[in-house]
Amino acid sequence: MEKKKEVSKKASTPKTKTKKESLNVEIPELLTFLQAGAHFGHKSSGWNPKMEQYIYETRNGVHIIDIIKSRKMLKKALEELSNVVDKGNVLIVGTKGQAAGTIKKVAKEAGAFYIIKRWPGGLFTNFDTIKKSVQHLVKMEEELAAGGKDLVKKEILLMQRDVERLNKVYEGIKFMDELPKAIIVIDSMVEKNAISESNIAGVPIIALIDTNCDPRLVDYPIPANDDSIKSINLFVNLFSKVIKPGKKPEALRALRKNHSANLENMQREYLDEKERQEKMEEEDRLRMKALREGKISVATTGVVRVLKKEKNLDDDFAAAEAVKKEETSKKKETSKKKEISTKIEDMGFSTRVENALVDVGFKKIEELKGKSKEDLLEISGIGEKSAEEILKNIK
Repeated sequence: MEKKKEVSKKASTPKTKTKKESLNVEIPELLTFLQAGAHFGHKSSGWNPKMEQYIYETRNGVHIIDIIKSRKMLKKALEELSNVVDKGNVLIVGTKGQAAGTIKKVAKEAGAFYIIKRWPGGLFTNFDTIKKSVQHLVKMEEELAAGGKDLVKKEILLMQRDVERLNKVYEGIKFMDELPKAIIVIDSMVEKNAISESNIAGVPIIALIDTNCDPRLVDYPIPANDDSIKSINLFVNLFSKVIKPGKKPEALRALRKNHSANLENMQREYLDEKERQEKMEEEDRLRMKALREGKISVATTGVVRVLKKEKNLDDDFAAAEAVKKEETSKKKETSKKKEISTKIEDMGFSTRVENALVDVGFKKIEELKGKSKEDLLEISGIGEKSAEEILKNIK
């Protein structure tokens, strides 16, 4: 704890020299704090003795927070926040259900980073590794928006699941290329990991502290109710008003907007190209159908000349489907009559078994007839179950 105090003193010395002369945000009156329920603490049985200096009285077994002190400390925290928004970005952390929705909305509007699901362990202490994971997430989003080129359907589905999973944790910290200049925490008891890593990394902490919290772990504590939705909204909106005019938040808002527009453009281009390809394939199919039926002829110059004009394309589609079904049926009947030599690759064996058989020179299943189980077990890579499966297919 002594180390924490020393770090805070060192960090606060240069900050006082650069503080702005005035704060552009109006601090609410005491009545506003009372109406939001910011003065209600926890039960007296569940308090932290280190919060004694911020407690006004105990009423019906519940601690009442001294909102006069809360107002003064809020002003001090907002002044510090105002000093950093031009130098770097701010991270708002609140994974409680009461806070998550408000934080996400306000952070997007103001241009701040946010975490509302869970704290990604090592965000500050192992920042480079987390940064690579976030960059990989952005890359996957762009790849999916472009249609997942060179990927099969299963790979695309797996990538979509990865993107959804990673977005739950990293959505609010995309484009964070350096540690934030300050972190705002709602409920320091719940966000213990965030507080711990911030102290290790030397990131200034602004936090709402209820009567069950330890104010010594925070650089700029604000005694207030951190469970009431009204109280949380009051403070988060005040933070937003200070953050929004900053240069760094403005750049972050533009970056997010550009990324979203880029994904939309890539998706639109992919869908347009897909539609064009499907249209070309359909035209080729209709042309081949008309050629088979003698409705068009090919001149010696290679130019296609239409002999009969189609009256109804819907009829053509239906007729083409009927022809396709008829051809498929004929092929099936023909295949039943012929004796087809089955290849090893077509038997549905595992890759290991298939490779083992091909390596010793077997290309067709007929070549394995007459082989006993012992003969098959002598082949490298063929186990007992595999041998039984092969014998079953030979029969």
